[in-house]
Amino acid sequence: MLGAVYREIDKKTEELIVRIYGNWVREYNCIRYGEGCYSVVALVDDFPAGFISVYPRKLPEPFHEFCDAYIEVIEVHKEYRRRGIATELIKRAEAWAKEYGYRQISSWSSDDKKEALKMWYALDYGIMPAVMRGKSVIKEFENKPILGFYVSKMLNPSGKYLHP
Repeated sequence: MLGAVYREIDKKTEELIVRIYGNWVREYNCIRYGEGCYSVVALVDDFPAGFISVYPRKLPEPFHEFCDAYIEVIEVHKEYRRRGIATELIKRAEAWAKEYGYRQISSWSSDDKKEALKMWYALDYGIMPAVMRGKSVIKEFENKPILGFYVSKMLNPSGKYLHP
């Protein structure tokens, strides 16, 4: 057993995450705070083995006045992959989002992370191939089409959509 400790991310922990994973975490505002947000780190011997951050994201037209939980980032350090950390982070985010009242939770996974698709599928997420255009962590892809997948899971099927 890995013995990871899971806790909400504070500014001090965010600094540690940025040092380990890179400035892209800060540059792309990956860790969210405030109302409707949930950010958790998995610590193994005080090392941030993985982290997740969820925020309320507005739905597209014609539902733009509503929002649901969106996983902005989920990252696991390469030395800790395939040990259940991502699964546990996602399960914790789902439990929090369901309790908060979100109807569904979704995320985006780029094409270079196809190995994660089996995990999303095993966690009962719907998977839809998609093309995204816009900001990218990789500068060469900035404003170019980025192949990937949207993943989504219903949490409260009979629940109401939340207002941002």
